[in-house]
Amino acid sequence: MLRKLVCFAVVACTLSAQQQDPPLLRAMSAELERSKVMRLMGLIPYYIEYAVEDQESTSVSASLGGLLNARQTLNRIPVVNLRVGSYEMDQTNQIFAGVYSGSRYDSDYLPLDDNLELIRQTLWLATDRAYKSGVESMSAKQQILKGANVTEPQPDFWKSEPVVNVTTANRNKVDMELWKTRTTQISRVFLDFPEVLASAAEFDGLTSLSHQVTSEGTRIRMPDYLTTMRLRAVGQAPDGTVVRDATVFHSFEDTRMAPVAEMEKAARSLAENIKALVQAPIGESYSGPVLFEPLAAAQLFGQLLGDNVRNPRRPLSDPGRNVPYQPSELDGKIGSRVLPDSFDVLDDATQTSFKGHALMGYYYIDTESVRPKPVQLIEKGVLKEFLRTRQPMKGATASTGHARLAGSFGHKSASIGNLFVKSRDTKPFADLKKQLIEICQQRNKPFGILVRKLDYPTSGSVGELQAMFSSHAQSGSTTRPVAPLVLVYRVYPDGREELIRNVRMRNVSTRSLRDILAASNEVATFDYVNNNAPFALMGWAGYLAPATVVAPGVLFEEMEIDRIRDETVKPPVTPAPALR
Repeated sequence: MLRKLVCFAVVACTLSAQQQDPPLLRAMSAELERSKVMRLMGLIPYYIEYAVEDQESTSVSASLGGLLNARQTLNRIPVVNLRVGSYEMDQTNQIFAGVYSGSRYDSDYLPLDDNLELIRQTLWLATDRAYKSGVESMSAKQQILKGANVTEPQPDFWKSEPVVNVTTANRNKVDMELWKTRTTQISRVFLDFPEVLASAAEFDGLTSLSHQVTSEGTRIRMPDYLTTMRLRAVGQAPDGTVVRDATVFHSFEDTRMAPVAEMEKAARSLAENIKALVQAPIGESYSGPVLFEPLAAAQLFGQLLGDNVRNPRRPLSDPGRNVPYQPSELDGKIGSRVLPDSFDVLDDATQTSFKGHALMGYYYIDTESVRPKPVQLIEKGVLKEFLRTRQPMKGATASTGHARLAGSFGHKSASIGNLFVKSRDTKPFADLKKQLIEICQQRNKPFGILVRKLDYPTSGSVGELQAMFSSHAQSGSTTRPVAPLVLVYRVYPDGREELIRNVRMRNVSTRSLRDILAASNEVATFDYVNNNAPFALMGWAGYLAPATVVAPGVLFEEMEIDRIRDETVKPPVTPAPALR
């Protein structure tokens, strides 16, 4: 009994020093201190983290001038991360991490009012479950270690200096009525294009107060915003092929979104693209030089490098067990050339703008309470570094502050912030196009290929993605699939461009980046939201990691383009009704 009284006396002292904190943060801090005394099977929690998003989400969608959906919701989402054991060895980094066979009594949400007792009750139940899960997982890990031959053991978690930033700011309010009017207005543009079979304008506004407290001393309360307008358009060619295009506008706050006139112009451009794609000829398989305009190049770098400059550890498992683990394509490539020697790649999430453009990849702190640091990933074409979380990696000593997405086996996943792809040897894009034509003439090719836009993030459905992955597997490609092509052109010797459809990239991977011949001095600034879904699927829920890629246009010496021969959908049986 004396021991418990002493523990609660310490809690009281801690609370008195934090009485000025807002109510939600006070409740989190109090329950965290109380949870430190847990002990079961000799295991104590050496690290506890509470994170709560106190958020309001606004969602509006419209099509052809008609409002389809409008809702505004409030919620408080708690996340409890608890580790038992020590920094050297805890329950993570093994295939049973997070497994819990007991019952669950805690809620997915906290009370919306500042009822401290109810908030602490929910956190208590969530902590109890996380602790029991940790103990159970640790037992499983110890059994694995008895039969495993671990020659170079590594710690399971890096220590980190605490960060304190407690603001008095309140959440911004999104004007829902205003965005209902704007969204329906923008969607009306597609009425002028009968070639567009389906279209939508979708507005999402997320305003949040992020709260975070850890047993290491971190205390955070700060605003977090993300606003998005997605424009989508789908058409169908006479042979049944579905064609699509999409554009996304991002901003941290809805009051700083692009003007409605600019969005209407973008919607009209989408519709014009669908109209052209419906009438475009089907492309043929091709192998030769391919030129990417700056936007398409930034999209390609965002996928190829963005997905591979993080490299999680392989988890421990029983000998002979199949492990669902996929390393980076750049695994084992530190010190090797992965780009031409004129290229450098830097990730800098501390930068807020680039040539007047607000960078979406800026953030103050990652989900593991670490401030981001600039990371020189590639220098003179040589891979120097990976983005790191607090999961210890060989050859490194600390996180780079890039834990932004949900991970596996008890750890978070790294994600890029602002990725700057630079070349010291550039020329005007018009000269790259001339170089493309010259190479084709030298090789007696009737045309070259120019890529203007990828479907990245992809605007397709989950079902369409599954079909695409299945088709890719059957195509015989030796690499992972890459984002679909949207705007692809044949470039003839006289400079004429001809739009084609029904083609995709084949055998493209990070290895392909070494085949870059030249880069343009024009660059594109490409914003998108990474979300752990394949091709950053638009609208996918879960963790959101806004990112920006700044990159030049690039000319590849050799790339394969395949004709898509998948089954198509029959066009509508009867003509569409008149909408005007």
